[in-house]
Amino acid sequence: MKKKLIIGGITGAIVLGGAFGVNAMTNNGDDWNGQDAKLSQEDAEQSAKEEIQGLTIDKVEKDKAGDRLIYEVEGTTEDGKEADIEIDANSGEIVKSERDDDDDSEDNESHADLKVSKEKAEEMAKKEGKGEVVEVELEDGHYEVEMKDGKTEYEVKINGQTGEVMASKQDQDDD
Repeated sequence: MKKKLIIGGITGAIVLGGAFGVNAMTNNGDDWNGQDAKLSQEDAEQSAKEEIQGLTIDKVEKDKAGDRLIYEVEGTTEDGKEADIEIDANSGEIVKSERDDDDDSEDNESHADLKVSKEKAEEMAKKEGKGEVVEVELEDGHYEVEMKDGKTEYEVKINGQTGEVMASKQDQDDD
């Protein structure tokens, strides 16, 4: 009797395992639940390579942002830095383009994903605050502009894609 139960258990496990195996082989990694996209994965990869010259693609995933179908492309730049590009799977629009850049120098403004120059960011910041620009830093695709007018200090954060003011702060210098 015990032998029949063991054989039955093994047979059941084999059948169940086979069912999972067949499902895994037929599942094409489609995270869009059967929705079709106008842009193929190959087209998305090509767009990512055009966005960031010299990109080596490490991984491509399908994702959704709201009801928008997205290709998430992860790769490495020629200089060994990580890059993430999100592409709308229907329009081909680059939704996001980021590079992992640990360098805090002002040379960061040469990022291909920036649409706003350092000079334009300073111009936008001056509309928000007063005084002389004392420092401009580029961090995570946003400019952080510091200005000083007498004892008043201004810090303005500008979106590197749109030029919009994201945050503004005013403090009195305690000197």
